[in-house]
Amino acid sequence: MALTTGDAPKTAILPLGARLSRTTIRLAIAALQHRYGLDEQAAFEVLRDVSQRRNAKLRAVASELLSPGGDGRTRPTGPPPPLPFTIGGRACSNRSEVLAELMHAALTRCGAERATVQLRDPLHGGLQIEGKRGFGQEFVDAFSYLDEHGTPCGRAFVDARQVVVADVDSSPLFSESAREILQANDVRSCVSTPIVDGDGKVLGIVSTHQRRRDAVPDEADLRHVRMLAGQCGRWLRWYDEAVLPLIADEVHRAAAAKAKRASARRTPDRVDPSATVAAAARLLSDRYGVEPSHAGDVLASLAAQRGIALEELAAQLVG
Repeated sequence: MALTTGDAPKTAILPLGARLSRTTIRLAIAALQHRYGLDEQAAFEVLRDVSQRRNAKLRAVASELLSPGGDGRTRPTGPPPPLPFTIGGRACSNRSEVLAELMHAALTRCGAERATVQLRDPLHGGLQIEGKRGFGQEFVDAFSYLDEHGTPCGRAFVDARQVVVADVDSSPLFSESAREILQANDVRSCVSTPIVDGDGKVLGIVSTHQRRRDAVPDEADLRHVRMLAGQCGRWLRWYDEAVLPLIADEVHRAAAAKAKRASARRTPDRVDPSATVAAAARLLSDRYGVEPSHAGDVLASLAAQRGIALEELAAQLVG
């Protein structure tokens, strides 16, 4: 199977988020190649297969491999934090599912039609879009990666506070290019809420979008969305510290095993030369009655007469 990390035709211009994701994945592949002596295709297959088996995004696993603790770190042993906003409050270990449930819960509470969720990229530092509801690919591509002001979600990320925009057309929080994209997608009001962990660190942003101006949730609904985002943030912190390192360890084990198999195919089993000489000496004793104490001298003499190494003669005799 050919290597593919999201490569596009040469004439295509990838969105910034896709380009950064591809860079992250290639760096992780290069790290596996360097550490285990794998070729590029083999390293990619290890990374891809483990990510698929563990139902994790390739980019997330690649980022973990490149983190300072990507080859083994202390891991908490407790269960995942509760997720009351999931269906039936069920436990979950799939990050994409949890983020989808968060968007659904926020949409339901705010009575909104569309939503996005973004997470902080651990390698590049900005916001990568991770999920969307109600938007097409053009919108996703436009906001695939953000690392500056010019949007409410960027402001919420930097300031670690919920940002409410009642009128997209007049809000000073938007750059003109961002405003035009939202207007083209019929977004007229929005709310961006930081996803924070138990220490108050912003891990991402969940945003809801409305087609109507001034369609702003009341304070009770806004507070509820902040609570949902906090629950998700605590779960994401657990996932980053308890799950991703285990997946990275699995990648390392799979890469080491693949390298070992490749080495075994390249290098035939080698027999200890001294064992071969000893076997040839026993053969002289058993078959030709040479005294065991003299068998080694006889072998050495024969090898000298033929002008070959002792080990080569021994191999010929026992081969």
